[in-house]
Amino acid sequence: MMTIPKKAATAILLRDCVPKGIEVFLLKRHEKSSFMGGNFVYPGGKVDREDGSMELCSYSRGMTFQDAHRIFGKTLSREESFAHWIAGIRELFEEAGVLLAYDRKGNPFKYKNEEDRLRFIDYRDRLHTGRIDICHIAKESNILLALDQLHYYAHWITPEARSERFDTRFFLARHPEGQEANYDRKETIEGIWLSPKKALEENLNRKIALSPPTLKTLEDLSPVKTIDDVFTSLKMNVIRPILPILTKISGEPTLLFPWDPEYEALKKGEISSSTNHGRPSQPGDTTTRLILREGIWYPYCRVK
Repeated sequence: MMTIPKKAATAILLRDCVPKGIEVFLLKRHEKSSFMGGNFVYPGGKVDREDGSMELCSYSRGMTFQDAHRIFGKTLSREESFAHWIAGIRELFEEAGVLLAYDRKGNPFKYKNEEDRLRFIDYRDRLHTGRIDICHIAKESNILLALDQLHYYAHWITPEARSERFDTRFFLARHPEGQEANYDRKETIEGIWLSPKKALEENLNRKIALSPPTLKTLEDLSPVKTIDDVFTSLKMNVIRPILPILTKISGEPTLLFPWDPEYEALKKGEISSSTNHGRPSQPGDTTTRLILREGIWYPYCRVK
């Protein structure tokens, strides 16, 4: 029986790195993780029911229930749509230690001093272990969660062949000044800043292992020079759900994206009659499929 995917939110944390271009923050999931263990991914996780509460809305700024509902194309309820933005903020703080928020005067949140920084480290640990929730942090610290700092970017759904599945909305966020991104030493065991191009190269060289959505979004971000350019391009994007097909071709696990020439045939249950994967993706290509070899997903480009 096909597993129903859980709703999830992921935040792609960006910073400008002149003159090289943008960099993204990647976390290595613990090897024992049931999902994407050992892979480098963006901070993210499951959307909780409490994330869509009216109380959290009152401790937030920059996004209403109606706004979130409209941006998601009215495919979810208002509460569930809004919950994805809260989950993105919460997971970014929990997994990367970065809190997108404003003080009551509307200024971007910053630590006032070392004591303040240590207090929020404690908040992060208690949030991670479920002893407090993100609403408690906002109340006690007298801050507003900065939902307008998350920009909706992509929508990925885990292939139907997987036993553990997620229906994930991807957001972009600019790394705030005065904070430092770092891994949580629980679910993640390493954190690195890399340019999208460098991350793709490290994957090909087997120095890091990228999960499929991470690999493809990095490919899409690799030509971009500045964060402002990324946000400008979002205005022209039509975001549609991406549901890859996981199969085997010539004995190799193969992940096909919806724009691959064989996708529709395989979606109908037909068996691939070709062993031709096309050619390994080059800079500027649009990868159409990924091939898994010894724990690494390799990008390929196949055209009709």
